[in-house]
Amino acid sequence: MVADRYRQRVEKLDADIAQGHLQSQKLGVARIAVALPGIVMIAANFFEPRIPSGIWQFGTLLLIGFLALATWHENLRDRIEWWIQQRAFYRRLLARCDRTWTELPPLPSEPAATSLTSDLSRDLDLFGDRSLFRWASLAVTDSGAATLGQWMMQWVPTTEVLRRQTSVRELAELHPWRQSFWDAAIGFRGMDSSPEKIAQWGAEPPLFQSRSLVKFATWVGPCLAILGLIGGLVGILASLPILFNVGLVLFLVGIAINLLLTITIMGSVHDVFVRVGTANRELQSLSTLFSLVEELQPKSELLNEIRSDLIGHPTSSTQAIGQLRRTMSFAGIQRNPLFFIPYWILQLILLWDIRVLERLEGWKKEFGNQIARWIQGLGTIEALNSAATIADENPDWAYPTWFDNRNRTLQIQTLGHPLLKDSSRVCNDVSIDRSHPLLLVTGSNMAGKSTLLRSLGINTILARTGSPVACRAWNGPNLEVASSIRVQDSLQDGVSFFMAELKRLRSIVDFTETQLDQHGRSTLVLLDEILQGTNSRERQIAVEQVLGQLIALEAIVVASTHDLDLAKSASLVDIAQVVHFREFFETRDGTEVMRFDYVMRPGVTPTTNALKLLELVGLANRRSSKSSSSDSKSSS
Repeated sequence: MVADRYRQRVEKLDADIAQGHLQSQKLGVARIAVALPGIVMIAANFFEPRIPSGIWQFGTLLLIGFLALATWHENLRDRIEWWIQQRAFYRRLLARCDRTWTELPPLPSEPAATSLTSDLSRDLDLFGDRSLFRWASLAVTDSGAATLGQWMMQWVPTTEVLRRQTSVRELAELHPWRQSFWDAAIGFRGMDSSPEKIAQWGAEPPLFQSRSLVKFATWVGPCLAILGLIGGLVGILASLPILFNVGLVLFLVGIAINLLLTITIMGSVHDVFVRVGTANRELQSLSTLFSLVEELQPKSELLNEIRSDLIGHPTSSTQAIGQLRRTMSFAGIQRNPLFFIPYWILQLILLWDIRVLERLEGWKKEFGNQIARWIQGLGTIEALNSAATIADENPDWAYPTWFDNRNRTLQIQTLGHPLLKDSSRVCNDVSIDRSHPLLLVTGSNMAGKSTLLRSLGINTILARTGSPVACRAWNGPNLEVASSIRVQDSLQDGVSFFMAELKRLRSIVDFTETQLDQHGRSTLVLLDEILQGTNSRERQIAVEQVLGQLIALEAIVVASTHDLDLAKSASLVDIAQVVHFREFFETRDGTEVMRFDYVMRPGVTPTTNALKLLELVGLANRRSSKSSSSDSKSSS
């Protein structure tokens, strides 16, 4: 099973992390054991002239050894942090399989998709806690999250859905490749940089484009410092004190200019470094991700398009990012303990960071207009990869077969809600014929009516990503989706619940009409207990009118209701198929309990449970029971 692969990966990472922590502790002790004697030996040489020769040299070697150990230690800490991130990711995958929502926190990229929130997404739990996006998305980049969110919320022709499905089928079989992709993508988690920030930087003009005086000054200081060094050296070699003094003055003036520039403009330069990826870990991840895509030999059209765009001519995305990474490696040398002092010498003499920035600007001039397109392609891969992982984890799910005409015939075998645990998911067949495009769902409270509506909607949305959905087979039209399931009143706006419902229904009718008249598309309309905020007779008349309008607009309508008289309405008999869910009561340990099997059955529900629920929670006839008890006591 896929979950077993995830567990094995977590166990391997647990072992690596434990071993890494043990090695880190040893290195920490070794650093102290090497540094302290080195410092003591060097200090003793200065304060005690009788110390044997060679002691300070040995102390210096010990300090160099300390710097080497410190570098090793920092690299090990980076690896441990990487392993911890990987472990968290595979634990997340396990939580996906088990639908353990408490272990599915939002990814940093999720806000890039939540801007698409609408009434539909709230009705169907598409974004937010315990949502489809939270469960489905494995996108680390904002581009990947935004792409997946857009695919969920935007209708596309069946040909495009088929392109996505073909790519998802292909990626679902590439288990090692997807694991390598995840491992590389983890490099962007919790980092200050991101692919989108790199793309944004690539589209910006050079940092000092409008500040020519500053740009000129960045060369004055280094030139004076170098001339001063040359003059001072020649003065010493030629025994010319005047030349030495002139060289010293030039050197000090150059250093002063460089120091001033370092204090005043280096903040802006380092901001660029951070956005591009100072630590180089982000660029390593990006280069690896591009390389993995380029290594693919895809058969599907969509994957081929993305790969061809990344390969490019004459320079591929991997080669370009490799060049950028090599340049950025010079920007981060001060982070390495071995190069901290050399960095500052280079900075004060050459304005090292400015020289690195100039190379970055040269790279941007050549590739800056391509990086955004490359990262968008990477985001598409992430969206497809998310859907492919769903396919891999749920091999019994089916890819829907859709068509782009308005034939209102929908056949679904064993439809279930994808966000429910496998052990608790109850599946039902759904059959809607073109002659009866209204499915009227009756039944008791908590029996499963709303879950059926959400199952239809959320699976339709999931299928747009190219993913298989929670059913055995699905044949029907490629539908838009509209819903009225979670309507709320607004005290602030002075809108009652009934008026809020009416406004929602008006927007649904308008939306359905627009889809039909302007785009030639049918809409799947999901209505849960509509118009509850008025009396039963007026509600029945209003509901009949709304349902009649939607059917006239060639929608497929699935509506739940407690109103059993609505199912017998003369205006709906010819267009409606009526089904129901029911409850059962049984006695357990002397207590009567209610249970549901969540199985959909034909016809109007033969049972209701509102009064029974009152009785079960102790609210039925409480006052009369107390009065009877009081009367009994009085008579006695």
